[in-house]
Amino acid sequence: MDWKWIDPQMAEQGISLLRRLIEQGYEGYFVGGCVRDELMGRPVNDMDIATNATPEQVINIFEHTIPTGIAHGTITVIMNGEQFEVTTYRTESDYTDHRRPEQVQFVSDLYEDLRRRDFTMNAIARGIDGSYVDPFHGREDLEQGIIRCVGDPEERFEEDALRILRGIRFSSVFDFTIEPATWQALVHRRSLIRYIAAERIRVEMEKMIAGLYPFKGIRLLQESELVPDMKINVPCPPEQPELLMRLADIPADPAVLRWTLIVMAMGLDSERMKPYMKEWTFSNAFMDQVSRLLRMNERLLTAAGKDAEESLFEVYISAVIHYGREAALQWQQLYPVLMDNEQQQLAIFAEHGKQWLDEMNIFSLGDVEINGQELLAALQAKGGPWLGKLMNEILLATAAGQLDNTREAILDYARQQYEKRDH
Repeated sequence: MDWKWIDPQMAEQGISLLRRLIEQGYEGYFVGGCVRDELMGRPVNDMDIATNATPEQVINIFEHTIPTGIAHGTITVIMNGEQFEVTTYRTESDYTDHRRPEQVQFVSDLYEDLRRRDFTMNAIARGIDGSYVDPFHGREDLEQGIIRCVGDPEERFEEDALRILRGIRFSSVFDFTIEPATWQALVHRRSLIRYIAAERIRVEMEKMIAGLYPFKGIRLLQESELVPDMKINVPCPPEQPELLMRLADIPADPAVLRWTLIVMAMGLDSERMKPYMKEWTFSNAFMDQVSRLLRMNERLLTAAGKDAEESLFEVYISAVIHYGREAALQWQQLYPVLMDNEQQQLAIFAEHGKQWLDEMNIFSLGDVEINGQELLAALQAKGGPWLGKLMNEILLATAAGQLDNTREAILDYARQQYEKRDH
């Protein structure tokens, strides 16, 4: 059995796992995303397995197991360092809050297990010999680029409302068409999305925005009128929709680039974006990255829009010091998709910024060869607000290459500045 789109070590261990199940008298199949992605020629990151063995039987067969989801029939089996989720064939019923099944019943028929799944492309099983079990024609839908629910789409969305957003996400990432009956049911059941936690919505949105066709996903969200029913207060329609059309023109990694562009499209600045991103349940660290990139852009725009006393070179160096080298590099990637008028204003920073950044050899006070306490001792002076201001002046001058980052040069500069002060 040949797997082309997965790490050979993982594939080898997965096949060994299936062989062990079969040797013990049970069935075993690869299912779900790994089968779908292999058929599509997409990288396979993990392998899920379905079996008619019960969780207890799986635990007895394999030496290294973790009961990660035993109540729902899932056991994690570890084979030579590789982890596989092995789940007993099951049916589900009595869904709680249109999300989780309240009752799970183990069955012995693979067909019954496949018919509970969301979309036909995810309801394909692959045996150890490479043969496929495809009762709902998922391979045909994959070839034709179609998202289609398994069975009655109204029931599938009623069972688990997250499938509404997953359908849109798959359509966006794969550039597939949502089959008419599935789309009609998606729109009809869209209000059920209110039952889904913001964190789950964010995860789906992150995957969608990181895909090859992010604007398609946003367009489908708008056409389905799904956004008003989300638990997240999203400014819609956006203030600058044309920015959303440019999402695919910048890298998906790091994610901060596309999410910053989305924030810009919504007309939010570095302060007003925080409540929205908190509702989205983004981490503080990620929000800080977006904030730094936004403030970097705002700082450069402000300087470009007026006759500043300081040179644009010094403005750029100062911005790098304040918001970090990483934000400066990200800004260079963001610049080509900004609004045309902003690009014109910021052209000088885009043209020279990379060179200026490369010429910088220090980026923070910690890189300066002398600290504030040493400076006070050398000047025989008492501390005060003036010291922080002076240290920042020294940092800017050394970062800009206007002052050598040596003790002697910095002390000479500090004495000159100190003597000018009103004592």
